[in-house]
Amino acid sequence: MSPFGIENLPADVVKALQALPQVVDRLDQVAEATSEMAAMRAGIDGLGEDTSNLSAIGADVRRIAESLEQLPEIEAGVSGVRDDTTAVTEKIGVVAETTSALPGMDARMATIEDAMPTLVEVQQHLSKLPETMETLGTGIDRLAALLDRLLGSMDRLDGNVNALQASLEPLANLADRLPGSGPRS
Repeated sequence: MSPFGIENLPADVVKALQALPQVVDRLDQVAEATSEMAAMRAGIDGLGEDTSNLSAIGADVRRIAESLEQLPEIEAGVSGVRDDTTAVTEKIGVVAETTSALPGMDARMATIEDAMPTLVEVQQHLSKLPETMETLGTGIDRLAALLDRLLGSMDRLDGNVNALQASLEPLANLADRLPGSGPRS
């Protein structure tokens, strides 16, 4: 027999006593797990304070919902912008076609711009043209008078040459009769 008399204990009690170390281990686990209960309680109490902000969050959610109610109007506005953009795109095509001649015009304008100094010089000369024409007209009048005088002189010279030739003809006939002269051709 054992000093504690364990052999005389009923089997149920013996089994319970044998399971006691396991129960102690389990109780230790429960104690360890519940040791964080105070921190959990503090967290839960803090939740109560944090939930006071829920009404502000709810108000924000309501404002967001009200803003979202305007989405159909915004969508209609965006559709209008799309339609306007389509019209603008078509107009840009017309403008592009219309302005396609501009590079050629630009080249011609550059040519004109390059010619401008010469044109300015020509314009300055053209401003003197009436005076030059008047001087030229006077010179032409003087030249015409000189030509008239020259024609008169030439007529007189022609008459003199004819008269001289007529007067030399008897001498030429006489010279032909002189000895040593050959036939006249």
